Amino acid sequence: MTAHFPGPAFAAQAAAQVDQAMRSLAQRRNRHSAIHRMRKAIRRLRSLLALCRPGLGPETDVIDKGLRQLCVDLSDLRDAHVVVVTASGLALDGGQDTWPAAVVQLAARREKLLAKALAADPEFASRRARLDTLAQAIAALPWHRLDDSDLAEGIARSARRLVKAERKARQEPGADSSHHWRRRLRRLRMQYQVIRAARKRQPSWKGPPRDPHRASIHALNRQSDRLGRIQDLHMLGTHLKRIDVPPAVRKRMRDQLRAEIDRASR
Repeated sequence: MTAHFPGPAFAAQAAAQVDQAMRSLAQRRNRHSAIHRMRKAIRRLRSLLALCRPGLGPETDVIDKGLRQLCVDLSDLRDAHVVVVTASGLALDGGQDTWPAAVVQLAARREKLLAKALAADPEFASRRARLDTLAQAIAALPWHRLDDSDLAEGIARSARRLVKAERKARQEPGADSSHHWRRRLRRLRMQYQVIRAARKRQPSWKGPPRDPHRASIHALNRQSDRLGRIQDLHMLGTHLKRIDVPPAVRKRMRDQLRAEIDRASR
């Protein structure tokens, strides 16, 4: 294996994301933030594996399925945390008389869900064992086979899927199509970031034919953040039925949510 092959740089990044996810799962303080970091690390790892799949082969599909399931297992906890953070932000942004009671109730539900998850899987030991097994499989992948054409193919596939998702979201507006569009945006953005990081880690490697520009990554970031904000607001809206507040307060909540969604959609 010669120094200009990109495999070592990508294998090192994959190992770093596994380590971040493992450390986050093992963290006992600020569990909600740790779970968020764990899910972000796994998303970055899945994006990297999807980028490299043309060179690494179908072995990545089984690994990706296992990583995805780890995220799905904790999605309820992630959602419960997001609605607390979103409601708290609205309380600070002109909703001091509307949202505090909702924040208390949503936070109580979040803690109940966390306690239930830890009771079923103490200290997330089972999930950490699953992640360790996946980490061994990732380390055993044929990283030495990876070359520039594989990465160019991976980027091209993500770009095509993004175009398709954006077209559907514009033709059939809705929370589901918007969320799917956002996932495609996020994946392509993460893959661009992975390529740039690999070039810094391994200067002898020149990169795939189309090197990502900072402007491209920045534009993807802005669009992904905008869609993420809309998604979080919609998610909070679906949780309003779980909140026990007077009808007048609930109306103010819905009015503020609609205004925020309109603002983020512009």
